Amino acid sequence: MTWFWLALCCALLTACCDAVSKRIVRTNDEWVAGTVLLGVACLLLTPVFLAQDLKPVSLDFILLLAVALPLEVLAYYLFLSAIRSGPLSLTVPLLAFTPVLTILSSALIVGERISSTGAVGIALVTLGAYLLNGDLARGGLLDPLRALVSHAGSRRMLGVAVLWAVTSALGKKGVLMYGAIPFGTVLTYGVLVGFAAISLVRMRGEPKKARFDGRLWGFYLLGGIFMGSAQITHFLAISMAPVAYMLSVKRLSLVFGVLLGWLWFGEGNMRYRLTAAAVMVAGVFFIYDLP
Repeated sequence: MTWFWLALCCALLTACCDAVSKRIVRTNDEWVAGTVLLGVACLLLTPVFLAQDLKPVSLDFILLLAVALPLEVLAYYLFLSAIRSGPLSLTVPLLAFTPVLTILSSALIVGERISSTGAVGIALVTLGAYLLNGDLARGGLLDPLRALVSHAGSRRMLGVAVLWAVTSALGKKGVLMYGAIPFGTVLTYGVLVGFAAISLVRMRGEPKKARFDGRLWGFYLLGGIFMGSAQITHFLAISMAPVAYMLSVKRLSLVFGVLLGWLWFGEGNMRYRLTAAAVMVAGVFFIYDLP
């Protein structure tokens, strides 16, 4: 069950990275913020990448990257844009649909199948993740879905859920071709190049899109370290387990996010949130003993 603990570590690292990213994009353009975070992450990934026993690059691998990279660039931009422009209560719960969507994408792309027990676990994780945000208790359980009609941030986050379901399955295919850390590093460098190119074009017209003061650099450094570490654990875990199972455990990042909000920012409504978190954890128990 090494994959389970790697996925759990990835969930914690992802929650920390998301919290820092939310702070950064409050005062920075999404493309610029993403470029710096990805750059720091790549600095962390490079020595790990160079220590690997690299396989020859094949035409199939290049074609896979040609498909995956644009989707990853778009998904990361939409994610940063959604958390910048939309309330977390209307955006983050929509990521709960990624594991369910991955059941289909991983079956089509890499031929993975899940058991009935695994399906129950994924369903519970999805339900708990959707319910997790405390604002749903004060508003309504269908608020995030209703917001799809009227709120651009919600529509963008649903797009992220769909794109990540596809790119996670493509990532599993890349891992099988090239290895976990080598593929994850190459993919991250590719996304960095895409973000950097777009950022340079945007900054030529509006230099004020970038803001780098001393305090913000600390957030960039911390966020990049979290991101690079999350990438390593993500691709190692996905190389060992079906994609839908791994992403279900990774979605516990929403639970960690709630706990971080309580500890760091004094956010309330913890009784409701912990109840929703318990539903997620129950789902993870269904998945834990699966091969």
